[in-house]
Amino acid sequence: MFKGFSHIRVGGLSAAMIVVASMACADDPVIVLHEDIAWRAMGSSGMQMAILAGDPTQSGPYSFVVKVPQGTRLPPHSHPDAWRHSTIISGTLLWAFGDTFDEASMVALSPGSFWTEPPGANHYGWARDGDVLAVATAMGPSGMVPVGVE
Repeated sequence: MFKGFSHIRVGGLSAAMIVVASMACADDPVIVLHEDIAWRAMGSSGMQMAILAGDPTQSGPYSFVVKVPQGTRLPPHSHPDAWRHSTIISGTLLWAFGDTFDEASMVALSPGSFWTEPPGANHYGWARDGDVLAVATAMGPSGMVPVGVE
């Protein structure tokens, strides 16, 4: 399964630079060592998330990493964050924007691939071929709104 950050490629360096750049706006310096990452389950999907800096429940910037196990399908949903920027560290995530899960419209995001999510933009994903590790920086407060739920 996941082997952590030991095999970061050039794409991973891009993600690390995004996290470092986002931390420039933090009040205090932040360093999180791999062995200190506090993973928590995200529902029953097997996904895991770790907050690296900030607080997604509050107004302000925050950064997190997410593990998406092979086979996980993320149904169409949106986030209320003012903005969200994400980069794939390892694995390949199939990704698209829209209200309906449509495999034909998905783009393969490989390590180093970057995307943004405007507030309220419905999107969906699929870790079809293997585990995925991604890092994101966003402006909270955050949440998740499934498509069709007001």
